Amino acid sequence: MMISNMISNFKEVTSHSCGSFSTTKDLVARNAISDIAIVMSYSLLEGFFHEEYEFYVKNEKRKKPKELSALINTLLHDRQVSLKEWRKRRKVIDLVRVLRNAVVHSNGIIESDFDKEKCEELLGEDVFESSDHYPRLSLSRSLHLVREFKGIADEYAEAVFIRPNNALQRTSR
Repeated sequence: MMISNMISNFKEVTSHSCGSFSTTKDLVARNAISDIAIVMSYSLLEGFFHEEYEFYVKNEKRKKPKELSALINTLLHDRQVSLKEWRKRRKVIDLVRVLRNAVVHSNGIIESDFDKEKCEELLGEDVFESSDHYPRLSLSRSLHLVREFKGIADEYAEAVFIRPNNALQRTSR
């Protein structure tokens, strides 16, 4: 909702007080929306699956996976559920992890040996169009990323919590 509202009011956010276009405000707002989407998407998904792991899987015999995609994979296996297009989604999660780390730890700057073509393939746009070392999602892709990661959590939750309850209701009737 926050990103959606900012995008809806983008002209007002990026204009000077007199209403004229501001190149600086436009650049800052686009970078901020992209950075927020990258960090928020990853962090919210990571928090969701961390809580799932802590509640359902944690025990002394198993070590919690460090990477989010491996954590999700562990939960999928443990809960015996699958997600649509999981292999591609897993690649996107791993890619967003690299982008998130760049935003959080390196002031948005990504290493030069990063595979930018793979990034374009997985995200569907050239996030390095405006800068060779600072990835920036478009406004629409920023919003799409948040929704895409939310969709992963929603699909998992439906498979784990809603479908089993529906199956129980059908058998008890």
